[in-house]
Parts: sequence; structure tokens; C-alpha cells
Amino acid sequence: MINGVIIKGIGGLYSVKTAEGIYSCNARGIFRKDSFKPMIGDFVKLGELNRSEMSAVIDEILPRKNSLIRPAVSNVDRIVLVIASTAPAPDLLLVDKLLVSANIKEIPVVLVVNKSDQDNAVAENIYRVYSKCVEKCIMTSAIEKKGIDSLFECIGSGISVLVGQSGAGKTTLSGIILGDSELKTGTLSKKTERGKHTTRHSEIFPIPGYDDAYIIDSPGFSLFDLTDTESGELHCFYPEFSNCSDLCRFIDCSHTGEPGCVVDGLLSSGKFDKDRYARYVFLYKELKEKEKNKYK
Repeated sequence: MINGVIIKGIGGLYSVKTAEGIYSCNARGIFRKDSFKPMIGDFVKLGELNRSEMSAVIDEILPRKNSLIRPAVSNVDRIVLVIASTAPAPDLLLVDKLLVSANIKEIPVVLVVNKSDQDNAVAENIYRVYSKCVEKCIMTSAIEKKGIDSLFECIGSGISVLVGQSGAGKTTLSGIILGDSELKTGTLSKKTERGKHTTRHSEIFPIPGYDDAYIIDSPGFSLFDLTDTESGELHCFYPEFSNCSDLCRFIDCSHTGEPGCVVDGLLSSGKFDKDRYARYVFLYKELKEKEKNKYK
């Protein structure tokens, strides 16, 4: 039995990188029985080794330090959330949902505002709002090679997973990072101005020039539901509320309009962006509605 890490998975067949090379593996049926599916990034133990054909069976999945549902990956050191300044228009509600989910799992986030050359004013406004909400915010332009050095500084160690909307430029940035012109990049659909899904599955790639740095390029998506928190806990995952909740008049304040709420001061002082706060209220009400209908 040898150890390895899953670097790719398609249709129940997994590529596992080991000290001996890359094995093509199936997973034991016990995982399906227990509804515990192997994920990209999982550290595993392999059995039934066939070294001549480089095939094996995944016998055991070692404990995960974290995992994401979308994309379905595990053991990541940071999330690199890529959005475009325009084309496709940045979905900031999606951004907020992803940030909440990352904060719940205590995974650092680097927010990349790509295509900044297309609308620099929009890119700068996003940077202004979110630079205090994430570990690092970077404005990049794949065409102008702007911000690439700053991106390399953030991903120079550990495993970074690139996530975000289709068409935002994740695969293009991956190609720059990997120096790989073979990575296929797509264009935007002229009809919808949404990205064509050029990355079909998640896969781990080593970053050239770094001893212990990897990226996971993942398929783009436009839908994401919060499933890991309740309405009453939502404020805990917004940095704007840090050290402020105990200043509200009511202990159980939801920060959605109660009298004597600290949010009034945060909004008036500019410490909480008004549009981002409006999205917080929307998410709070959405979670509240789900809780109300949970047992119907």
C-alpha cells in the first residue's frame, strides 16, 4: 500500500500522484455505500497495485483539513476568487456567498479583479470595497500582464483553488501561471455575455519554479447556495461586524433594521459599503425563509 494525492477525477476514475508516478485508480465501493466520494486534493492510500499498468484501487481517504462543495476539492490552503470588471458583469452576490462559505471554513481568500483594463473604475470600486474583506485583493489584466507578480506572491506555496464565474478569466490566468499555452481558453457567448465552460473538471497542477505550490483550475459557475450557516450566525462571517455586535441595543440583533443597531454607524462612516450591506440583508432574509420552510 502506498500514499498519494488525487490530482484529477473523471467519471469515477481518479489520477493519483505518488512517489512512484501517477496511478489510474478506481475507488472501493464502500465509499459509494457511505456516500463519501473521493475529491480532488484528497490524500489517499492505494492498494491492489499493478505497477506494470500503473493502476490501483483507492483503499482509504485520509482525514481532510477542509473541503468545498463547489468546486468539489479538499485540503486547499487558499481560495483565489476570480471575477471580471465587466463581460461578464461581476456577480457580487455570488462573491459574498463564496466569502461567507470560505470564512465559515476558515479558508483565506485572495480576490482577483481580472480584466481591469476593460473598466478600471469598476475594478477600483470593487477593490475599495473588498480589500478589507479578504486576505488580499488584486487587480489584474491578463492582456496587459498587470498584477501577475502580486498574484504569484500570494500563491507561491500550498494549494490554491481558482473559483468564480465562467468567462472571468480563470483558465487564462492559469495558463499564465503555468506557462502553459495548451490550456484551452474560451470566449464569451455573444448572446448571454457569459463564459463558455472551457474547464470541464478540476485538476491540480504544480506551479513551475516553486517547490511546494500548486493550483487547481476549476469549472466556472454562476449559482451557489449557502448551506453551512443559519440566519442568526450570518453576521459572524462578515469582517465589517468584527468587535461590533455587542454594541447593539439588542443581544440577538440581526443587523437588518432593528433600532440601536451598530450598522447605522458602520454605514454612515463608510466602514460597511451600502451595496454590500444590502446584499447581506438579502442573504439574511433568504436564509430566514429557508429555515421557515425547512419542515413544511
